[in-house]
Amino acid sequence: MMEDLYRAYILEHYKEPHNKGDMEHPDRFAAYANPFCGDRLQMGVRLEGDRVVDVRFNGAGCAISQASASMLTDEIIGKTLAELAAITRDDIFAMLGITLS
Repeated sequence: MMEDLYRAYILEHYKEPHNKGDMEHPDRFAAYANPFCGDRLQMGVRLEGDRVVDVRFNGAGCAISQASASMLTDEIIGKTLAELAAITRDDIFAMLGITLS
């Protein structure tokens, strides 16, 4: 039952992603492409001091990759760079709430 709720939440983020778009002149920028499946993501953040005040992502790929980027943008607004550096792959998987194969 809970996994069904998480799947619906993932699809919601995929269809109506939060913080999607390009950011001109971000303070920090990262890009990633998965050569195995073709997913591509880029993310830019704007900082005040060392705290994230704005974030945007863009990319193309499967529902999981795009939804997780959308969810991550919601999660990192207001966090410090140290808090961002502490986010692990397992944290992102936990945020998705489903088991990935």
